[in-house]
Amino acid sequence: DDGDLLGLGTVLRCRSELVGVLVGHDERRLITVRAVTAGEILFRVEGRETPTPTRFSVQVGPGLHVDFGPSRNAADRVARYPWRFMNHHCEPSTMIRDQNVIALREIEAGEDVTFNYNTTEYDMAEPFVCRCGSPRCIGLVRGARYLTAAQRTRLGRTLPEYLR
Repeated sequence: DDGDLLGLGTVLRCRSELVGVLVGHDERRLITVRAVTAGEILFRVEGRETPTPTRFSVQVGPGLHVDFGPSRNAADRVARYPWRFMNHHCEPSTMIRDQNVIALREIEAGEDVTFNYNTTEYDMAEPFVCRCGSPRCIGLVRGARYLTAAQRTRLGRTLPEYLR
């Protein structure tokens, strides 16, 4: 626990020195604890591998998902599975490639670490309505399976080969 790091509220540190989980009123979200440069690897998505998607898993390859495994307590879950607290955004700050979370642009200290769920999931276990506020917001997030050709093109390099 880093206390009121960055003046944002309680931030629990993860194993990576670049990110922490901000614990706020009824929310937890992943933020950077220092500035990050474009192309920098923030951490790896690690956990229990499974062929079946769940509400909390991240697809990292064809038919391969990573879900969080057992943990001793909430602090241990934060330290071991920081990716669990990344939120969706239609114009994200990071992408996931080969289980690495990579900055797509410079990210300021205290900024949310987000990724586009459509760039990892073929078919979401639990689709949802996006409220990211981006002018490019897709609306209903269901997975790459439901993207139009134009939407796939717009995602460019952030869409891995296994979802093309």
